[in-house]
Amino acid sequence: MVNNEVIDLLTEYANNERISRIVESDEELRVARIHAEEKYTGLKSALAGNQKELLESFIAADSEMNARMEFLTYQQGLKDMFSLIMSLMDKQEE
Repeated sequence: MVNNEVIDLLTEYANNERISRIVESDEELRVARIHAEEKYTGLKSALAGNQKELLESFIAADSEMNARMEFLTYQQGLKDMFSLIMSLMDKQEE
């Protein structure tokens, strides 16, 4: 297995496990989520049938994009950290 494939597997696992724990315990995120849900409920109740469907489609697409962006950002940070550690280890061996 190539080094990058190993890093990808490790960072994907680390990303899923750590982020879940962090998200569950963050009070600011919990408050923001409640606020967003209240705004969403108000907006949805003010819209007509077709507009509600468009809103749902937009939210799904936007959520998918944001989730992927967050995953890639976190994964890249882990890759950079791993590369830094490997570089420091190589320097120690010299």
